[in-house]
Amino acid sequence: KRGLHLRLYLRLLPIVAMFFFIIALARVVGRMDELQRRICEQSAFVAFLLTIALTLVFAGLERATFYFATWDDVGTALIFLWACAYVFFSWRYK
Repeated sequence: KRGLHLRLYLRLLPIVAMFFFIIALARVVGRMDELQRRICEQSAFVAFLLTIALTLVFAGLERATFYFATWDDVGTALIFLWACAYVFFSWRYK
């Protein structure tokens, strides 16, 4: 029974780390100047929309039994799309 509780706590441990990451991210965004905040928000918005579209593509590929995407594929795509959008919007406002 003790081992079961320990495994449960270990599985919930990443949630604590995510909570601290969200707090730190909110503090960093709060300290940004207006232009930097706008670039960050626009790039996150574009990456979010493109990730939703990509998720629909992954669902279609899965229904066609052509490709089975994992959650890691979606997360990796989100980070890549955010980075591309951030570079684009940084370049656009210079």
